Amino acid sequence: MAKVLISSLGTGRLNKNSPTREYEPTKYKFEDEDKFYETPFVASALSKRLQVDKLFLVGTSKSMWEEVYNYFTHAADLPFDEEYWAELGKKADLYHISDPKLKMEEAELEEVSKKIDGYLKYINPSASGGSNCFIIDYGLNERELWHNFDVFMQIGELLKPDDEIYLDITHAFRSIPLFNYLMLDLVGILRSNNKIRLGGLYYGMLDVIGELGYAPIVDLSPLYKITLWSRAAYDFINFGNGYLLAGLFEDEKVKENIRDFSDIVNINYIDDFKKKVDSLNSYLVKNKSDEPVLRYMTPFLLSFTDRFKGIGSTGRLQLSLAKWYFENKRFAQGYICLAESIISRILEEYRERNGRIRWAQSSREKIKNLLYNSLQYHHLSEYSKIGLLYCEISRIRNTIAHAGFVRNRKFQEDIKAAQIYFNNVEKWIFNNPVLKNLPDLYPFDKL
Repeated sequence: MAKVLISSLGTGRLNKNSPTREYEPTKYKFEDEDKFYETPFVASALSKRLQVDKLFLVGTSKSMWEEVYNYFTHAADLPFDEEYWAELGKKADLYHISDPKLKMEEAELEEVSKKIDGYLKYINPSASGGSNCFIIDYGLNERELWHNFDVFMQIGELLKPDDEIYLDITHAFRSIPLFNYLMLDLVGILRSNNKIRLGGLYYGMLDVIGELGYAPIVDLSPLYKITLWSRAAYDFINFGNGYLLAGLFEDEKVKENIRDFSDIVNINYIDDFKKKVDSLNSYLVKNKSDEPVLRYMTPFLLSFTDRFKGIGSTGRLQLSLAKWYFENKRFAQGYICLAESIISRILEEYRERNGRIRWAQSSREKIKNLLYNSLQYHHLSEYSKIGLLYCEISRIRNTIAHAGFVRNRKFQEDIKAAQIYFNNVEKWIFNNPVLKNLPDLYPFDKL
């Protein structure tokens, strides 16, 4: 695991007493420390505080690369090449957006990257090195924005599994730190298997130097959690996946409950689902967490659990799950629940007559035989519709179970038909009074 600081570099300004550009030395301070870090580059203060392994510096062709070279070289007492320093300054000075041929090339900044690595090893001998400088455009149009996108994706490729990322958004055009932030979020999603995580999101508040006499370095990481909460809530509400949500809770018991619930939703174990959804709903109602975002997210999370809480009938719960799965285009699980809801609903009718009938697989097989061998051939349509409906849905369910190898229709047809089948099951199975006659017409012990 490496600690990686990603920082943006601006253009600085001319020194009043010389023609050189520079960031003025600034006193920076972290909230939990009494000491000050006096440096023109907030990246230097962050590198000392965090003991980072490498620094990825992002800037435009106009950024003050020559002063980066100057500062980090002298701060680490390394050999200084004045000709190289002057050439960098000249290159930046000559650049104009109207002439792409004058653009700084990243290869020209290799020596700057080496000096940064030398500095990091100077302040932290165990630093792994591997710093890099990246040239981006101003982002004035869509072409430039997509170029910057490509550059940041290149940065993403350099990140390794379990790397801890620190992002500094103090300097450069306001759009560039924002872009870096958004891209880091995207890279985190795309590289989620590598467990890349944000260790800190820092901003040096230069605007308050006049009031405080120093620039506080503020960690804005709590704001980053807002994006995580919104993504976690979306995953949970729409897909029942609470894995990301669980990671945002501090309470280990809550984490475990949400992960278990997510596993149950994905494996589709109905009895366990009934217990967990009611338990989770109760927790969300009673929760008095101090987490600010959670207070606002709770009503949205409850919108998911509320639709299933308190459903005592297994058949009704399976039907409700089928509807939710179809709404969220999880057609495989939707059809499975829909087919099983028919069996459950009819078995519930028999058990209402005779409580000794077991809720077991052997009982469900009897109901299947009733649907396949008797009801679909019944001379009265109100019964035959029940059997035929189950057979059609069961055919699709079986095709799904065999990964689509046994089929005689296109998948688009079965997807389009999902809502129609759901409506028909609700009408002909759950709201059909003739079901009460089945135990008399077809005694359970004769099935």
